[in-house]
Amino acid sequence: MVGMLVSKPEYAKYPFIKEVSEYINFVDIRLEELDRPEFAKAVSRALQRIQETLDIGIVTWKNLANEAEREIEVLSFPIAAAIVINIGDDFLRRRFADAESKRSYSLLVETENDAKVVENAVKYLQWRARVVPLGRRPWPSAEVALHFVDYLRNAVRFHEDEWKLVNRTLNGGEVFLRKNELARLITEEARARMGKMLEHSPRADLPPSLAEKVEEIKRVLIQRKEKFGTEELPKTIVVTAFPPCVRKLNDALTNGQHLSHMGRFTLTSFLLRIGRSAEELVKLYTSVSDFSESLTRYQVEHIAGQKGSGTQYTPPNCRSLQTHNLCPGSDDLCKTLRHPLSYYRRKANIAQDVRTVQDG
Repeated sequence: MVGMLVSKPEYAKYPFIKEVSEYINFVDIRLEELDRPEFAKAVSRALQRIQETLDIGIVTWKNLANEAEREIEVLSFPIAAAIVINIGDDFLRRRFADAESKRSYSLLVETENDAKVVENAVKYLQWRARVVPLGRRPWPSAEVALHFVDYLRNAVRFHEDEWKLVNRTLNGGEVFLRKNELARLITEEARARMGKMLEHSPRADLPPSLAEKVEEIKRVLIQRKEKFGTEELPKTIVVTAFPPCVRKLNDALTNGQHLSHMGRFTLTSFLLRIGRSAEELVKLYTSVSDFSESLTRYQVEHIAGQKGSGTQYTPPNCRSLQTHNLCPGSDDLCKTLRHPLSYYRRKANIAQDVRTVQDG
């Protein structure tokens, strides 16, 4: 890898920050040189980021063991962005920005403490924010404070009543927030920035070595845009038609067991697609030990397309579920299909055909 300047861990986690662009400019990546061997791993990860965008709607994260892995992660973002820009599809641009911002939100909420989230707001976005000491909180979970001007500039993107200033605790020119609320403001700003960058950056030619891979992305993109909009699902929910993966996740959640982030995303997106409401899904998660209503509601409504870009997400395909160890094993029907929704649709139709024959 070509790094001459040590990148910080934040660069790999949060690609929207200005310092990442400065680092990339220092390394001096040229698109026509991406077929060079030293960029192979970064290009592979960039393609994976786009594939995850299309498959599961969120870019995954793993702890990076060393500087070389971190640099691959850092460099893969602008390469992925260049490919998305080259393809020039509005749906893909919105989904990519949304998938990257969802990853940043997850990292801020799940891996960072209050001080680190505030540091991201202050250092990288130049917001006036601070951690609120325990003894000075107007209410117990008022973990951070944000200057009302910075709050209003970003909360305007949200239309829920809870984000209106009149419904907030305001004191001394500061709005008091939970950590996850500040994280949401940060990542909505990130999504907007990435969206503008993807929309307004000029399209650049990619090296010939990427042409075939880009064409494959375009084919998958067409499938994602059309498949679930044209194939009709049953009008009523058929629990007996759940595929093995969803059945196992649903049973685990019902029994109060912990689900991984990918497991929750898979189950939530599947149940929303087949007709469950966001409100029903929030209630379903109350049995989980780490349940947070505000966080759960935001995540469920985001997957449902009621927040953010307005995109309703689909569950991962079978290959992705196998990669994340969420496939408990295939039954005979699984072996003929590639997606949980295809399984559900097919099995529900089979059940309907059986009932029709019996009734006849």
